Amino acid sequence: MNNQLRRNVLLNTAGSLLFYVCQAAMNLLVTAIAGVEANGLLATAMTIANVGLSFASYGMRTFQVSDLEGKYTDRTYLLSRLFTVAAAWLVCMGFAFVNAYTAEQRWVIFLYTGYRLVESASDVWHGFLQKSERMDIVGISFGVRGLLTAGSIVGGLLATRSLVFTLGLLLALNILYVALADIPLARRTADLARTGGGSVPALLWECLPLAVYASLNTSIGSVPRYFCERILGGVALNYFANVFLPVMLLQVAAVYLFVPFITTFARLWNDRDKAGYFKAMRVLVLCLAALWVCGAIGVALLGRWGLSFLYPGTPEILEYTGLLQPLVVCTVLTVLVTVLCNLLTIARGMTGLILGNLAGLAAALLVSPPLIGAFGLWGTAFATMAGIGTQAVCLMLFLLRHCKGQFRA
Repeated sequence: MNNQLRRNVLLNTAGSLLFYVCQAAMNLLVTAIAGVEANGLLATAMTIANVGLSFASYGMRTFQVSDLEGKYTDRTYLLSRLFTVAAAWLVCMGFAFVNAYTAEQRWVIFLYTGYRLVESASDVWHGFLQKSERMDIVGISFGVRGLLTAGSIVGGLLATRSLVFTLGLLLALNILYVALADIPLARRTADLARTGGGSVPALLWECLPLAVYASLNTSIGSVPRYFCERILGGVALNYFANVFLPVMLLQVAAVYLFVPFITTFARLWNDRDKAGYFKAMRVLVLCLAALWVCGAIGVALLGRWGLSFLYPGTPEILEYTGLLQPLVVCTVLTVLVTVLCNLLTIARGMTGLILGNLAGLAAALLVSPPLIGAFGLWGTAFATMAGIGTQAVCLMLFLLRHCKGQFRA
């Protein structure tokens, strides 16, 4: 691993993980400083904004980074993102005004959705940096904006006790950072003067399967949780989500570790370097095995202590410490699926991407009710494992099929 790649992996993982932790802490901070009612307003805005963010990002980042031959220009990628961000914002705000929300709730939705869509807008600029193998800058950006997020929430609420003012401050500081840091740095690597290539509508049409896949991929993990709530009740689902939370940190860290290698896989694929590609695949498999071993040992030694530390007010959650082991397996499978989806995107295997995710969704729908009915919360973990496992197997088969054609002697 060369020095730049090592720097990319270290800074991107650290910065992205810091950003994720600061975002995950928002609910806790708002509840502690402003109260449960304010957090309820924020939770509603989060639900709406997450749907908008999924559409605005359009699943396009890996496609953009792996377009090494320049089928679409950098300007086309930028214009397409401006379109999807604007469309997502309009849909979210239309939903807020169609429903009977209060003026305060609408302002919270408006400002928080804007904050999340800044993330999507900056993503296309980060794609330019990633294509030039400068993920270290991306990691620094995420780290700084994570600290801005936590600082804005704490400072704004302590100073004014107003969630609307605080979210306005949060939005303004994030826009300011992207405008003054991300965009100028990314402009040095982007070629926005180049014209020609495919149009914005052509790019959006070609990437439509990626947008569909992103929605399907999210649904696979959501199906067991839906049936958990339906069969076992909301309290049981809350326990499941709380136990899963510390394991999610392992998952997020692993995914961000892989991101800097997307450009490397794209170059190996385009160069038809079979030996290099499969060597990189073997390294990934070994890393996933090491992730499972470390995760399993970690939760065995520290799992009970970690849950008691995170949730001192609900000691009954310790009864579900055993859930941590199957959830570690779910986490490793999720990382594997993320890798395979990225590799199929590089291979432009859109059909396999959709079919693999549909297979995982069908498996989750099929096994969730009987497994949850028979094994309770453990059944929720087993159903999640079955859905993601089926998805992984199908995606791997489709990827190997594309590899056979790409690397034919």
